[in-house]
Amino acid sequence: MVVWKDEYLIGVEQVDRQHRELFDRFHRLMDALTGGTARHELQETIVFLESYAEEHFCEEETLLRECHYPDADSHRTAHETFRQQLCGFRESLAEQGATNLLVIETVRALFQWLVDHVCGMDRAFVSYLQQRVK
Repeated sequence: MVVWKDEYLIGVEQVDRQHRELFDRFHRLMDALTGGTARHELQETIVFLESYAEEHFCEEETLLRECHYPDADSHRTAHETFRQQLCGFRESLAEQGATNLLVIETVRALFQWLVDHVCGMDRAFVSYLQQRVK
């Protein structure tokens, strides 16, 4: 299980708060999955993730630009890929309802996002920021 660690902080309060919330939502969905209520929690999670993506990605991409981050394009591409994935989940939810398969796909995608992006790409960005401050 992926748990929040202070080493994931990037030093921008708003972004750090949003990252923590993303971890919290993942854990809520996992708790719902083990408690048998994940199909109910799924719609709320997808709505949250779409809102999160718009707000958080906009702020993060602004920060990437302002700092002249050399890997900003791949970072933005990852954001867009996740947005498209969320759109697919929303469409599946509307067409088929909260199926067990959609719950599992959403959990898997969110887990992968936390591991690859928040704990990976964002950490690389933090390292870049820290080097610029020195």
